[in-house]
Amino acid sequence: MTALWIVLALLALLTLLNLLRVGVSAGYEAQAFSVSARVGPLTIPVWPRPPAEEPKKPKKEKPPKEPKAPQEQGAEKKLDFDTILALAKLALTAAGSFRRKLTVELFRLVFVAGSSDPYDTAMQSAYVQAALGSLRPLAQRALHIQERDVQVGADFTADKPRIEARLTLTIRIGQIVAIGVVFGVGYLKLMLQKKKAAKAQTQQNAAETAERKVSNG
Repeated sequence: MTALWIVLALLALLTLLNLLRVGVSAGYEAQAFSVSARVGPLTIPVWPRPPAEEPKKPKKEKPPKEPKAPQEQGAEKKLDFDTILALAKLALTAAGSFRRKLTVELFRLVFVAGSSDPYDTAMQSAYVQAALGSLRPLAQRALHIQERDVQVGADFTADKPRIEARLTLTIRIGQIVAIGVVFGVGYLKLMLQKKKAAKAQTQQNAAETAERKVSNG
């Protein structure tokens, strides 16, 4: 009989946790992510974690870093817009699997395209505009957005894009778990597909190189 009461208590606790609504706020600014959770009046920083107070230790002298090769210094990191778009669609599809829409208190996105090549800058801006257009139906089906601020532009004097984003929503703990499972499975599938595509491209490049060597004698 005692075991039955324990099971019933656990089921009641899980039900209450599933119904408990919490707030989640995630942002990206100055190339850094931040995530915090709200449970009632409490705001709990999740990432980055607050530094632990520890006694200061004398710093060890680090060996001087070797200068990077010229090609590494001049290399420009490019955003993988296709992967970002695929992940955004995956997240909205997972959120849209519920009968009731998730409530988004604030969605803010500022994207200013920038690149050393003016053509790439224009293409970045056009791509983001098109991507937002393709995501809009999914967002309308999955989310109830109370405040929206979306700005997309281009800066032809900048050598890299500038991105600022903030998403604040309320969600039940059960929904967090369900979305995490669906998103996690989809993310693994997407990464496997990208890995297979990269491997196939490498093999194709190797075959073309070998073919050129044979034809050149």
